[in-house]
Parts: sequence; C-alpha cells; structure tokens
Amino acid sequence: MTTIDILTIHFGINHGSVLQCFALSRELARLGAEVEVIDYVPARYKMWNNVVIKYPNKPLPWKVAFFLASSVIRGPQKLIFRSYLKKHLALTPRYTTSAELEANSPVADAYIVGSDQVWNSVYNGRADHSYMLPFVPEGRVRASYAASIGRDELDPREGEEFARALEGFNGVSVREARAAQLLADAGVEARVDLDPVFLRTAEQWGELAAHKRYEEPYVLVYVIAQNYGTMLKQARQIADELGCKLYVLSVRPIRNNGVDKNFIFANPSDFLDLFAQARFVVSNSFHGTAFSIIFGRPFLTFATKYNSRIENILDYTGLTRRLVRDSYTSEQLAETIDFAGPHAAIAKGAERARAYLTQLVKEAQRD
Repeated sequence: MTTIDILTIHFGINHGSVLQCFALSRELARLGAEVEVIDYVPARYKMWNNVVIKYPNKPLPWKVAFFLASSVIRGPQKLIFRSYLKKHLALTPRYTTSAELEANSPVADAYIVGSDQVWNSVYNGRADHSYMLPFVPEGRVRASYAASIGRDELDPREGEEFARALEGFNGVSVREARAAQLLADAGVEARVDLDPVFLRTAEQWGELAAHKRYEEPYVLVYVIAQNYGTMLKQARQIADELGCKLYVLSVRPIRNNGVDKNFIFANPSDFLDLFAQARFVVSNSFHGTAFSIIFGRPFLTFATKYNSRIENILDYTGLTRRLVRDSYTSEQLAETIDFAGPHAAIAKGAERARAYLTQLVKEAQRD
C-alpha cells in the first residue's frame, strides 16, 4: 500500500489545527493510502519556551509566575488534545528539531506539508524550514496541500528561500489566493485549494461530533487571542437581540459578565457539536468561519491580524458581507444567509482538490 506522511501544525491547543489534519488524513486514506502524521512538535512550542519567546523583556520572576498560572489551564488542555490526537490520528515518533528529522527521517512514499499556517514565519515565531520538507529522501514525492502563508507580503529574502525550497516539489498548493500571488512573484507556480476541513461534509463531521444536547438556544463565540473584548460585547448584544444565551468556546479563560457558559476544556468533537447546534456564531477565527459555513450556521466573523485567509474563503463563497471590521450592522444581523451557493462552490472546490490529491497518490505509486 502507498504510504503518505503529513507534516502540519497538528499539535497546538487549537481545534481547527487538529480537525484540518484529521480531514486531510481521512481524505488520503479514502484514496487508498496508508497515512501517518509526522509528530513534529518544535521545542519552541513547549510551555516554558513559549513564555520566554512571547515575553522576552519581562523579568524572570514574572515569567515563572505567568508560566505556573497558565499551566493550571494549559496543562489539562494539552492532555485533552494529546489524547484526542492519539485516538484519531496515526502519529510517528516525536521529533522536536529539524536535525532530528534530518537524522532519522520517517519513511514514506510521499510527503505532504499543510494545511494551516506552516509557511507563516510571523505566526510561527520564525521561518521553520522543516515545513519545506528538506529531510525527504531523493526521488520521493513531496508536495504541499493548502499550505498557508497567512500574510499579505513577503520580503525578497523569504521569496528567494521559497523559490529554492519548493523547486523540487511535485505540486505546490496553497490556501489563499494572495499566497499564490506571493509565490508567483518569487517564481513559484502554485495552485489554490480549500482548507482540508472542506473536504468533508456536515454529515461526515457530525459523525465525529460529541452528540451532547444543549436545551437552550445560544449564540456561540469561538475566539482566538486577538481583540476579543470588543467582540464579546457585540456578541452579547447579538445574543440579547436573538433571545439567546451566550456560550464562549476558547482555550483561554475569558472573564466577562455577559457570558453564560465558558467552554475551555472542550475537545475537537465538542467543538463540532457546539457549532452544529448554534443558533448564531460570532468568531474571529478562520476555522470558526469555515465550520459556520459547513454547518450552515448564521455567522459574523471579526477581522484579525492574519485576515487574508478569512477574506479569501468569504470571497470564494460569496459571503464577504459577513466580515465585521469594527462593529456589526443591523442589516448584517437581520440578513438571511442562503447557503446553497456557498455549499455549491465548496463542493466544486473539493472536487478539484480531490483530483490533485489523487494525482499525488498515483505519482507515489509509480515511484
């Protein structure tokens, strides 16, 4: 059987990261491949290292206190997500450095990097060249699928690095049209494909959901770190106008008097359940937007720092009016969303993506 290894950002305490990896793994398996996920967890993502990198100018006592306080929440969360990964994905042995990958590379017929922000050097703290697959043995298929740069610009040096690293790829697939343009400017031809979560239907995602029952109608807020204070206040207003409770799904312990329930230890199956049953969704996350569309939930997405990926999927599905830059309008809240068009666009994009992945599997079989 053809073996394929995926290299992506699967390990964070992030529901979307896990689910995009799950989706790509399942799609490749459906195409007849035996799939593993390379369990590459860079040392910089360890909790203490993360504190040091994010807060370089803070004194050591502050860093220690912050680390201990955050460990109360993040420690259990890491266990929840790690357990979920082991249950639902086939993982290789752990790698923590590029040198380890080079010295003892996982063996497969093909290697695919992506999706998620594997090529965003700002998001990752630095450019990590492991995500360019330099460790892959000569003659093996190497490609990307919906890899995200997540930025609007690249400096010339980065463009040159992409051109050199991607020269030997069998296929270059990115998630945003802007990323394709940035690579084209650097001399790299790339296709644009949907995030892997769109390769599965709402019904298929429903099979993975937790199937809990929420008796009261609720507005769901799925929030990442940026600018959530203003967004939460507006979400509370939306919940009041709709006569709903306000549920917040976040890995951060958000304190707000207007929140009725706060889910900070939810696993990815709980995530799916909360989205599937929501009356309305407010988010500032790409995958929050994606699953709102997949499940056909009325939603508003608040603009964030890495906005090109959100704007790209909203433009692709004809839902650009759902983006909020400052404050939502009464027209946005009252508007009925017809999801027939967006779902048709996604089905077409998914079919095109499957053809690309099918071709990569065939090339691996030939080798």
